[in-house]
Amino acid sequence: MRRVLLAGVALLCLTSCGLDSEQQARDEATTSVRERALNARQADMKLLTDPPFAALSTEKRLSGLAAAAGGDRYGMVFGQRVTQGGRLEVDVAYDATGNGGGYVAAVVHARLCVRLSGVVGADPQVEIADTPCAASFDRQLNPPDLIVTLED
Repeated sequence: MRRVLLAGVALLCLTSCGLDSEQQARDEATTSVRERALNARQADMKLLTDPPFAALSTEKRLSGLAAAAGGDRYGMVFGQRVTQGGRLEVDVAYDATGNGGGYVAAVVHARLCVRLSGVVGADPQVEIADTPCAASFDRQLNPPDLIVTLED
């Protein structure tokens, strides 16, 4: 009887540690992709105020914006366009992995897909909004465990 009780307590401890680990990994991955997207927004705002950047052709500005949004933030640019009003739009997916602690450590891969858009000017505002991820991502190896949005 005592062994059964000890085994039950051990099983309860292991499973509850695993649940906490899973949530911890989800939270870490979610926070990471959101921070990357918000940092990309700041980088794009800085770029749009740069006078030499404003002197570039529209296509070069769009390429520069895409590079700033994706580059060192581990983003995958999957769409870019210029609207009729001259607004530059870049669609980017950010991936991150979160690791949970505890006896049964969990690992969660999260993805956030956003659209960054703005215009060149002295006081640009870069808007950021959730956007659907590219359908081609569904066919890649190692898909994310979790697709997140900017807000909960």
